[in-house]
Amino acid sequence: MLPKLKQYMARVKSCSKLDPMAESEIVRELQTHFEDEIGELCQAGYSTTEAADVATKRFGVPEALGRQIYEVYSKGTWSQALLAAVPHFLLAITFGLHLWRNNFWLSATALMVISVTLYAWRHGRPSWFYSWLGYSLLTLFVIVFLVLLAVGHGLSRFMLGSGMQWVVMAAYIPVALCLLGYAIVCIVRRDWLLASFMLLPFPAIVAWLFALQQGPGLAAYSKGGLPGSEHGVAFTFLALGGAAGAFIRLRQRLLKTAVLAVGTLLILAMAWRFAESNLNPVISLFVSFCFIVFLLSPWLLQSRVVHDGGEIEAWDETGLGQAAKRT
Repeated sequence: MLPKLKQYMARVKSCSKLDPMAESEIVRELQTHFEDEIGELCQAGYSTTEAADVATKRFGVPEALGRQIYEVYSKGTWSQALLAAVPHFLLAITFGLHLWRNNFWLSATALMVISVTLYAWRHGRPSWFYSWLGYSLLTLFVIVFLVLLAVGHGLSRFMLGSGMQWVVMAAYIPVALCLLGYAIVCIVRRDWLLASFMLLPFPAIVAWLFALQQGPGLAAYSKGGLPGSEHGVAFTFLALGGAAGAFIRLRQRLLKTAVLAVGTLLILAMAWRFAESNLNPVISLFVSFCFIVFLLSPWLLQSRVVHDGGEIEAWDETGLGQAAKRT
């Protein structure tokens, strides 16, 4: 491929930010259009290099073309929106029907979430996949945490004193954060918005834990549960499911960002309200602002992470040669 044409296509790919399967199809379609355009220009007397220069100018600024492609292809179907919302709805059902103490339900739900995530990973990682990925990471973190907690408790009981379980837990937290950071960086290589989409349930879960601790206390909740709070958790995750579905259905990136930010603020407000915590409103606002910054933090990483579509490797140069030889 001509160097300028290759660079042009790399910039288009970088701005289209689509899933790999759709992106490959679009690249092939653009290749066909370029071949036709270059063939016509060569018939008019241009050299191949000159024809490529003129063709790229006619197609316009690559960033603008990439954004147009994104808006055309980024809108998901209703079924994809539902798929993105399902993991949130599962958590809403878990608390709404008081199933969070049912080990069979929790195990089946965790297995389903991880299985769907692995299936979507092997089939092109569509946009709705990142909603499931967030819950899969949460599930794995919780499972590892519980295992380490049991190990630390055993060590404290039989070997190394009562403080060992806290040492194990303290060592696990930075490891879990590093793994989460690594996952975020990998996703930002495709699109920072998808990384934020994956993080959508994290602020709500942390806010609920924080609000319950400030209100009735986590110990009281874990012993008998609080019906009002459980219904509040259910409504919160129903709202998260609605936000996830809206994210998939929208085309414009600005609207997708607004759904994540505004939706998170409203959901956090629901958590503070339903938990009936005595948290100072100013502190609540500050904590909510910190959660929004956390949710949109992948945007800060995008300039430091190389987009994984930065190179075009699969362009058939034979097509350009045939286009240039048309008479």
